[in-house]
Amino acid sequence: MRWDKRNRGFSLVELLTVISVIVILAAILMPLVGNAISDAKKLKALKNLQQIATAYISFSLKDHFRELNNCKNAAEWAGALSKHNEINTASIFILSDDYLVESNHRAMPKTIGIRKNGQWNINPNFENFPLSVVVISGIASQAPAATTPIAYTRGLDHETGKWRPARGNNGGVYGESGGIIVFLDGHAEFYPNLTDEANMLVNYYTGEKTSKISEAVNGGARALSWTSVEWEAKQE
Repeated sequence: MRWDKRNRGFSLVELLTVISVIVILAAILMPLVGNAISDAKKLKALKNLQQIATAYISFSLKDHFRELNNCKNAAEWAGALSKHNEINTASIFILSDDYLVESNHRAMPKTIGIRKNGQWNINPNFENFPLSVVVISGIASQAPAATTPIAYTRGLDHETGKWRPARGNNGGVYGESGGIIVFLDGHAEFYPNLTDEANMLVNYYTGEKTSKISEAVNGGARALSWTSVEWEAKQE
């Protein structure tokens, strides 16, 4: 029986060559895939913060600001919006690529509040879950919408204008690579820092550039993380 060359299998050299090509392609494509996934998650986070700004703007048309401004942390602040039917999706405040979320073994809460028999209560699972977003309460009604921040991803050091490493209870969601800030007009951006001139915010009182987010809001405004009050803007 004669051997049909058309049925000949791969030689060892050919097989190694194919494997080498696959390895090279994988080395090239994996970073691109990783970057695409990371960019998609950041885009989703941007939209989440925009939803927070939209809910706040809608809330501002109602007469419940005292309740909102008395909140002691971000969970209470989100709860005030939920109570008055502005927003109730917990995942808006919980980002999937947050290291605190990834390391948390509890089930992610679905709602911010629970309404039953006409009574509203904050969801205990949401209240005790690490939140990825810091919100700002006490914003003045006449604050300029385009330059006044209302929320940002956790971990921004308001003194240095840089995001903290991804460790501890209030580290940077994206580590020191940066974070997202959303403004009263609903636009959101990713900032690698606030120290470079191109990334600086606008001082609420002087209109000059500033690397301190606490100077971009009116005096008395407070930043609320999931654990506590992070800072309070100084009165001018």
